[in-house]
Amino acid sequence: DNPHLPAESMQTLDTITGVLGKRLRDGMWVQAEGVVYDEWSDALHMVDRMPDGWQQWRKLRVIDFGYVNPFVCQWWAIDPDDRMYRYREIYMTKRTVAEHAERINLLSSGEAYEATICDHDAEDRATLQAAGIYSAGAVKDVSRGIQAVRNRLARGADDKPRLVMLRGALVETDAALAEARKPVCTEQELPGYVWQ
Repeated sequence: DNPHLPAESMQTLDTITGVLGKRLRDGMWVQAEGVVYDEWSDALHMVDRMPDGWQQWRKLRVIDFGYVNPFVCQWWAIDPDDRMYRYREIYMTKRTVAEHAERINLLSSGEAYEATICDHDAEDRATLQAAGIYSAGAVKDVSRGIQAVRNRLARGADDKPRLVMLRGALVETDAALAEARKPVCTEQELPGYVWQ
């Protein structure tokens, strides 16, 4: 019903099936069967702007290495109530860690981080270190990680979730992922993350 949407955009949306099609084409708030993060809700966990003063909060970067699968770097700000806000994201395939490191440094200019947490891949971490990005290895216990995210997605004592994502945080859309009708950012991936 958007008169400004080009016809070819609707044709593309018409080809998307499943949960993603229902979300992107039909505007329905649906999740996949057996979804891991059933607490996730765009209405609850997505914000249009960062709260005032967020630039002074504690900050972290989190990196998941990938080339065929997306390389993901997320920038998080942590408010005084320990609520985490994802305010920037790289979600990109087919680029080297060296290329990403250059972009991460550019996007991080003027900010200070408590830590950059990464996968354990020694060569990729060494590439980041050569670019001045020092990292700590992530705890790779999947079950523990899922539980930690679920706990943050739940509403706290103030009735607000402990994990929030800024809309428009993606710094560049991966055209290959978009063309393949795959998620292009974390918030598109979460509703389709299902138990095996």
